[in-house]
Amino acid sequence: MAIVAAYVVMSILGMAADQLLSDFTPMMKAMGRMGPDLEAHFIWMMLGYLIVTIFFCYIYAHFHEGKGWTEGARFGLYIGLMMAGISMVMYAVLPMSAMESLISAITGIIIYVAGGITTSLVYKAED
Repeated sequence: MAIVAAYVVMSILGMAADQLLSDFTPMMKAMGRMGPDLEAHFIWMMLGYLIVTIFFCYIYAHFHEGKGWTEGARFGLYIGLMMAGISMVMYAVLPMSAMESLISAITGIIIYVAGGITTSLVYKAED
């Protein structure tokens, strides 16, 4: 159940952030797939989100101490900070601005914190 809940929350937040912040990330938008090409590859994006979410929940389930939503938020923060390193790598290897990399990192942290809280609430309900 945690996988489904976290998947829905993190996917919706990720796609909403992409839409809301697209004006601030023109280089990322220019590098991305558009129209029919994006639609043809959409399933791969959703499968990627699913794989990340499965491992996110698996790691949480094996190491959580049952301390409620704050533990979930902290777990999400740690994963988000780890993934922020990927934004730095993207900045180094792709033609994007430092601001776009920062936006990507901050957005990712927020999404993972929300996913951590969601996961912790599901596990609390199951305990």
